[in-house]
Amino acid sequence: MPRPARTPQTLSIGQLAQRWGVGPERIRQLIESGRLPGAFAIPSSGRYGQAVRIPLSDVTASEEKWSLVPIEAVGSRPRRAASIGAPALRHFPELAAQLDEADAPDAAR
Repeated sequence: MPRPARTPQTLSIGQLAQRWGVGPERIRQLIESGRLPGAFAIPSSGRYGQAVRIPLSDVTASEEKWSLVPIEAVGSRPRRAASIGAPALRHFPELAAQLDEADAPDAAR
């Protein structure tokens, strides 16, 4: 008789790292800092080391708490003002000098 399919109630460090697109070390840092308070360790059973599991309810709560506001909701950033006059040519002094010479007759009129 086949087992009924169940959704996992906990995630491993690797599964959560993959879900969030970060490295496993970052997940360990979050656990150690207390930002994932429900994480618990299953002791070693001999061959393998201890397994750290994070409850799915804590994962979804953290995702809601840390969710970002979409850009559309914030609004767009103000546009940068267009430069007035000639462009800055500090890396090309000879071109800047030519522009200054070209502007000089206009100023004399």
